[in-house]
Amino acid sequence: MIKKLRIVLAAVHFEPGPDAVPLGAASVAAALKQAFRDAVEVVLAESFAAAGPEALVREISEKAADAVGFSLYSWNREVCAAAAKMLRRDPVNKGLFVFCGGPDASARSGGLLVSQGGFFDSVVKGEGEEQAVWLIRERFPWVENVTHSEKPEKQIGAVGLENLPSPWLDRTLSCQGLRGRGVLWELARGCPYCCAYCYESKGDRRVRYFGEHRIRRELELFICERPAYVFILDPTFNIDEKRGLRILDMIIEKSRAAGFMQPSRRNPIHWHFEIRGELVTKAQARRFALLGASLQIGLQSADADVCAHSGRSFDRKRFSAGIERLNREGVVFGIDLIYGLPRDTLKGFMRSLDYALSLRPNNIDLFRLSVLPGTALWDWAPNLGIRMNPSAPYEVEETTEFPAADLDTAEALSGAADVFYNRGRAVAWFTSAVKPLRMTPSVFLSRFMISQEYRSLTERAACDSLTVEKAQLQFLEACYRDAKKAQLVPALRDLVRYHGAWGRALAEGKKTKLSFTYNPEMILGAGVFDIEKFAASVKPCPGQLVVGPE
Repeated sequence: MIKKLRIVLAAVHFEPGPDAVPLGAASVAAALKQAFRDAVEVVLAESFAAAGPEALVREISEKAADAVGFSLYSWNREVCAAAAKMLRRDPVNKGLFVFCGGPDASARSGGLLVSQGGFFDSVVKGEGEEQAVWLIRERFPWVENVTHSEKPEKQIGAVGLENLPSPWLDRTLSCQGLRGRGVLWELARGCPYCCAYCYESKGDRRVRYFGEHRIRRELELFICERPAYVFILDPTFNIDEKRGLRILDMIIEKSRAAGFMQPSRRNPIHWHFEIRGELVTKAQARRFALLGASLQIGLQSADADVCAHSGRSFDRKRFSAGIERLNREGVVFGIDLIYGLPRDTLKGFMRSLDYALSLRPNNIDLFRLSVLPGTALWDWAPNLGIRMNPSAPYEVEETTEFPAADLDTAEALSGAADVFYNRGRAVAWFTSAVKPLRMTPSVFLSRFMISQEYRSLTERAACDSLTVEKAQLQFLEACYRDAKKAQLVPALRDLVRYHGAWGRALAEGKKTKLSFTYNPEMILGAGVFDIEKFAASVKPCPGQLVVGPE
């Protein structure tokens, strides 16, 4: 009896979280198992970047592998390379075949191979499923029970998705015990746009979809197992209106059949999509709302000229209209911005931040530009005056229009926005609270950035939402006093504290006892959008109440 070939595929996650799922490695594992059946045994080894290479090597060594493959991304390249070095230098692993693949390996393969001074015997470029099958055939020709009669060409292009096995359906990724955990659900590959900072920018701009039969079967599995989160991997889910609605209707139909959609119950599965803001329709917004889904929307910059120089289009009117449709339906969404893009400036970034916050997103994610190998921007960088860190994560250090000091200011401003707006759950009251101060949101957050309240929060190892709320109020009240608006502080306190209590009730299940100056039903009314008019027209009605999840 010929012993099975034992292959370990290693995945190093950026950080712990519900989306720390080794889908890429698992997809390759599923393809290997389909190709070689009982002749191979493929197992996964997982770790986190912060744990270093030692933790990963321990995970791999326990599995007694004949071959080890690493998935390289910008955040884990150094850890994986160090782990490969440690494995190769251990005499116990004599004859071990070590290979790698993934986006960072495909884009920057130089120096990885043993022949180049690296520690990998081979590099898989591009999508890994068929390439890995070819590689194992070439390296281990004795492997039997091969299901394909012909070898694929070496370094073939993008493969069709219809023949790829599902790592969920074949149980490569365990579906047992998913409750409370997350799922990555891949629906498509590719993007029709050509943003210069994205890996897709140098591709053929095709969008390839997994078949709806496979999607339906995976959905049925998820509905049965009830993971806490399902993150949909499709960078522009709503690019195909009809297909997107069919999938949303499928999710809603299966959720209803499982009893998830009852008015008195909260859906036990949270669905998260990436969409294009300009393409949002009423039909999409209604279904996202019905499902209770959350969305992430890439704005990146609100300057059409800046977008154009990165190969991206931006239509402010259409984008605003799409976001307004989401707001009318009460859909939860976040907006992404990038600072350091070609042609952008600190002032331009602040204008983009002002625009993004005017759309009332539930969260805003702000990133320093990473000039990733394999993107068009990586090739253009020398001619555009972009200086970036040559090592992962390849963050921009300076551009012609965005000097290093301004980038550092933008980074600090991003941190302040994250604390005040995101962690402080300020979406419901931020615009109302800032309006009486007669300053833009970015200027307000710039002042918060240098305040004692912000410094005290950043100096803490951890702080809960109530601590953040107290710091928010202290800073706001000082701003109101400086602006000679102290008479508005009681209304401001009621607004912030009431929404803060509701946020803790819904997100943390906590009760909060409140003392208030105005009738809380009035605080939730539309009139409080303008605090000055509210305080001038509504009489105080002091009292107390308890806000809780029930």
